[in-house]
This record gives sequence, C-alpha cells and structure tokens, in this order.
Amino acid sequence: MIVLVTGASGFVGSAIAEALCARRIPVLGLDLHPPRNSWPGFDFVTADLRDQASLDAALTGRRLTHMIHAAALTPDAAFEEANPDLVLDVNLLGSVRLLQAAKTAGIRRLLQLSSIAVYGNAAPEADGLYHEDRTTPTPQSLYGIGKYAAEMSLRRLAPSAGIDLSILRLGPIFGPHERASDSRKVSSPHHQILLAALEGRPVTLPRAVPADWCYSRDAAAAIASLVSSDTALPDIVHIGAGEVTDLPDWCTALAAHLPLSWHIDAAAPTIRYGYPTDRPALAIQRLRRLVPGSHTPLPRAAADWLGHIAHSPKETLS
Repeated sequence: MIVLVTGASGFVGSAIAEALCARRIPVLGLDLHPPRNSWPGFDFVTADLRDQASLDAALTGRRLTHMIHAAALTPDAAFEEANPDLVLDVNLLGSVRLLQAAKTAGIRRLLQLSSIAVYGNAAPEADGLYHEDRTTPTPQSLYGIGKYAAEMSLRRLAPSAGIDLSILRLGPIFGPHERASDSRKVSSPHHQILLAALEGRPVTLPRAVPADWCYSRDAAAAIASLVSSDTALPDIVHIGAGEVTDLPDWCTALAAHLPLSWHIDAAAPTIRYGYPTDRPALAIQRLRRLVPGSHTPLPRAAADWLGHIAHSPKETLS
C-alpha cells in the first residue's frame, strides 16, 4: 500500500500525511511547493493540478495504490471575486485531471475531500444536522459550488476508470499544521486566537460561533483509517467532531496555558470568520460505524497543539 496525498504541504494534507506515516503507511506527498515537515516513510513530488502532463509525470512509476485528494483553494469572498477561473480550475478541473492521472497510474481507491460548504444554506434535518443520505446540497459560495461539481464529476468518471471513490465531506477543522496561506486565505478562528495569545494580543470575537469544530488530528486519524480499510466504503462520509463547541470554549481552554484576554464585540472583531451566520453540524453516525472513537476535548486539544509547536522547530503559525 502506497498512498498519494495531494496538498501535502497544506494544512489538512500535512495532518493526513503525518497520520499515515505514524501508521507506517508509505506516503507520496504532492503539492506545488515543498512541505515544511517530513516523517519516516514520506516522499514528495512537485506537480500542478492545472497541468495534466505535470500530474501524469509525477504519478508514473510510483506503484501508488490509494489516493487522498486534499489539495484545494479555500478562498475568501474577495479572492473568489477576483479569481473565479482559478478557483474552479483547481478545485473542479484539477480533481478531474487528477482522476485521469490516477487511472493511468493504476490507483484503485480515491478519497475525495469535500466540504460542509456544499450544503450552503440548506435546511438541516429534523434533528438539526446535515445527513449524507437525506440533505440535498445547495452550495452558495464558489468554493462550495466547485466542490460539489467535483463530487458529481468524479462520481460520473470513477467507475469507468476502475477507481473505488468515496467522498469525504469535512466540517470545520482546526489544529496542528494550520496557517493562513495563498491557498487558504482565512485560517480557523481557533488558529487566529492561538496566534494572538502567543503574541500577547487581546482577542475580540465576532460572536460565539458554535459549530462541530473538529481537531485536525482527529480528522486525519479517521481519514487514515478509511483509506486503509479492507471493506468497501459508502459513497459519502461526513468527517466531523460529533459535538458542538464555540469560540469562548476554546478561549477558556487556551487560557489554562497562556495569558489570554477576550470578549465578544460584533462591531469590532479582531478574529475573522467567513460565514455571517452559524451552520448546522454534520451527522457522523456513518463515520462512527466505520471508525469507532471520539473527538479530542478542547482542553486536551489546546495542550496537544501547544506541545506540537514546542516540539516541532519547523512548525510556524503564520
């Protein structure tokens, strides 16, 4: 088993590569830029999702068996408006090009990372949650539209390519390896709050922002378990925490380790959040049947993230 992880220099891709290598599963990371981190069993190749020849050359002769497609542009509204063609070229057409390269390379299982953004303004089900088999996506942002179009395109093309496809829709994520970048313009509020606390700056929240915030190491561990499973996977699986927490909860967890002054002021926030209203949580019963376990509580996540920073010289938050 050799797993290709695209976007391996980014936030989620790095977390997944780390989780796979911890299980001693060989990983080939693919990205436009070299990663800041490496692990035993990790190799890396440079390629561009906008260039089919680049992808074909990167995958040829690597004996790859599985792929986790985590590479994406996660733009804010201003970036979407200024670069709509780039957003769709990477998130939609890049996924299609990658499938074509995977077919040629002999890859047989593909986990396509999608997003809660595909649901857009959809109403939740009676239990207040989004469900894989019942909630109809109605994406609003160009990011959500591109992700949903990529889902539909790959579901159309994967069977004829002989590739076993599963769509993983991720909820809001925070944790180690996170930073703002050209491909991910706005980091999670948790990351912004941690950076402010480390720099001794006070924090002003826009609101409490309750959501099923998922620690990145939990999400990565679940994805690593799914890609290495011997059983057939459902066509869509939610990746989420299964529990709602908010930003005051995170501030309280961090304040046990760092001096932190915070309050809520919607008129003058220092913490950016890309959604004007709060979103329903993802139902994760399907995930829990496949990968039993529980999420990391916020106090333990705060301690773990700070420990990761302290023991990772190359790790930076910005």
